[in-house]
Amino acid sequence: MSERASNRLFADVEELDDGTRVIVLASPWNLTFELREVPGTRYIGKRKRWEMPLSWSSCIMLRSVFGQNITIGQGLKVWAREERSHRIDPSLELRELTELPDGYGDYPDGANDHDGRLYPYQLAGREFLVTARQALLGDEQGSGKTIQVLAALRRTDAYPAVVICPNSVKEHWANEVRTWLPEATPIVMSGSAKQKRDALKTMDEVDRAVVIINIESVRIFSRLAPYGNIRLARCTDCDKYGGSPAVKKGSCEVHAKELNEIPFRTAIFDEAHRSKDPRAKQTRAIWSVFHNPSVEYRWALTGTPMANNPGDLWSIMHAVAPGDFQSRSKFIDRYALLSWNAFGAMDIVGLRPDTREEFHKILSPRFRRMLKSVVLPQLPPKVRSIRTVEMSPKQRKAYDELSSSLVTRLDDGTLLVARSNLSAAIRLLQLSSSYCEIELGDTPEEPSSWTVTPTEPSPKVDELVELIRENEGHSIAVSAEHRKLLELAEQRLIKEGIPCVTITGAVSTEDRQRNLELFQAGKVKVIMFTYKAGGVGLTMNAADILVRLQRSWSLVDNLQGEDRVHRIGSEIHDSVNIIDVVTANTVEVQQCLRLHSKSQRLEEIVRDRDQLVKHGLPTDDIDNELERLETAFLGEA
Repeated sequence: MSERASNRLFADVEELDDGTRVIVLASPWNLTFELREVPGTRYIGKRKRWEMPLSWSSCIMLRSVFGQNITIGQGLKVWAREERSHRIDPSLELRELTELPDGYGDYPDGANDHDGRLYPYQLAGREFLVTARQALLGDEQGSGKTIQVLAALRRTDAYPAVVICPNSVKEHWANEVRTWLPEATPIVMSGSAKQKRDALKTMDEVDRAVVIINIESVRIFSRLAPYGNIRLARCTDCDKYGGSPAVKKGSCEVHAKELNEIPFRTAIFDEAHRSKDPRAKQTRAIWSVFHNPSVEYRWALTGTPMANNPGDLWSIMHAVAPGDFQSRSKFIDRYALLSWNAFGAMDIVGLRPDTREEFHKILSPRFRRMLKSVVLPQLPPKVRSIRTVEMSPKQRKAYDELSSSLVTRLDDGTLLVARSNLSAAIRLLQLSSSYCEIELGDTPEEPSSWTVTPTEPSPKVDELVELIRENEGHSIAVSAEHRKLLELAEQRLIKEGIPCVTITGAVSTEDRQRNLELFQAGKVKVIMFTYKAGGVGLTMNAADILVRLQRSWSLVDNLQGEDRVHRIGSEIHDSVNIIDVVTANTVEVQQCLRLHSKSQRLEEIVRDRDQLVKHGLPTDDIDNELERLETAFLGEA
């Protein structure tokens, strides 16, 4: 081939024996190093050539790396032209629209039944999902992503569908399906493993099935997708080298299971940020369901697509568009900005400035995000404030001793010991909130069986009581990371004659729903919840005040928690006040710094500032986050 002999790369499309189409790369030896650096490229020894997936990201990266030093074959030109005209350009247009142009689209009968019930931006979001086919919907929490996805499912009529979601919102999804898709039948996988399998068997009896399963259960009913060099457990039938007799068919991670044998045409993943760890079996089971060849539409939903750094996004996008997001290690190398941490390891601290534009060219056709301040201007503004509290003398003594020497003696004579830096951070956060006592377990001589329980005095509980007294008549939501702190607060509120309800891991599903209904109906004015139990999928828009007694180290959990209150329906309030209770001169100050830093990394991905500027809206919240971060680095926080 003349191009091989020249100093140019030649790229074209070829169909393999199994029907897969790939980009074939013919290259002189001196371009080998550059080829190795491109995510998705592989040298196939038996065919003696380089190949990579046929995808839009492959085209973007090849052009970016090789510039004009590449020759495009006719087959790849035709594919790229069709891909651009049918998916890329329409998706890029739709991702920016807050409403559709008049007369947009030509739909079959019944596909527009929702139009009168959706906001204009939700109609545009529906069309984006249908056009992109594989996409991440990142609208802010509380803006109605569930409804957009169900409207898109109505448009495509692509059944059967599977919805993977947190356990706490399975029934919510079922109710929304009944409301928005009356022609479909929700099948909720609940109860024991046998009951869930029995529920799946009812699919044969319905035409338009929507299977709803919680995230944790997917790995029980699906094989695992491979990742890196992690070896899958194989039974003797699945391993050509014999396998392990100890691995039975049920525990084999390669065997197809119930979800893999259903020809789903649509796969939906709610709260997709929960799959950020690609090594987790839970994540790889979700990949396996999403990558079933029968799946035509893959939609992920999360208002917080990044928990800590841009590397978290890869797992989500690999589920949605595996052809565009191939090797994670090469993805990190090409797009992530790395820095040494205090322990001598490398951390991802942002996006590389030199490849940031290329990254967004790949992500943008598959990512849409609308801000509530843009599309729901009727919602009240968030008003943030901080209440600083001081620890009691004995609380301060225990805190300082534990901070300096990892051990302190409590009033009753017991020793509180932190065996590692991680446990020290947890204990210091607990002591920042209240004093504590140690309850000995069944084996008192073994410290691992001891339980640390918050006790009075608690300056945060004192401040909560004061805040409730100050805002008498207002509905108040209270959030915290630790359940036992809320139990301590509940005891105090009962003693003070203040009715309240809680949503924590210790409260049954039925009682959680009852408590939420009491609060939403105004029969109880105070509701308290932990981020894990109540921070996802629930609506508490009766509250116009959120008091955060504690913050999670996870930026995602904090944002999810505050948007339980600030969402559609909050327009009945003049403002939503978010009050952070922070203990002075404690680890909570460093925690706030870390959270501000994470928020800036998230901004690199979602580019909320650009959207606000485009619509002529103030960027105060983002500017304030940056200012707090910068002053903290100057030692002023």
